[in-house]
Amino acid sequence: MSGIYGIHHICVHTPEIEKSINFYRDIMGFNLIGRETCDFGEYAMMKLNDSRLELIQPNEQDEDTFGNKGSITHIGMAVEGIDGVLESLREKGVPLLSNGIEDDDAPMGGLRVIQLLGPSSEHINLYEWKQKF
Repeated sequence: MSGIYGIHHICVHTPEIEKSINFYRDIMGFNLIGRETCDFGEYAMMKLNDSRLELIQPNEQDEDTFGNKGSITHIGMAVEGIDGVLESLREKGVPLLSNGIEDDDAPMGGLRVIQLLGPSSEHINLYEWKQKF
């Protein structure tokens, strides 16, 4: 079968790629699977299970290549054992945007979510869904 079947990666631009690599590897559990210098800047690909995160520290910010033509409101990551994850984030001093775990009955049967701030001010939401889908 051909066609779109899922998300390949989410890209985050960062002013400090080392800081971002350390955060996603050491705190969020991603593995660094590739890193190189390209003509557009520093590049790293991270992987966690079947999810990939691309980090770019651009050489320069210009509207034609790295402008704000599109934006990501947040990165949503799946979590099991969200209470333990919150405790770990607090121990590591990760800045939270939410006041702990938020419990919602919607969408999709409900979820529990932690909202936090990544090293380049990107919003990251950690979700534990109440039902499997």
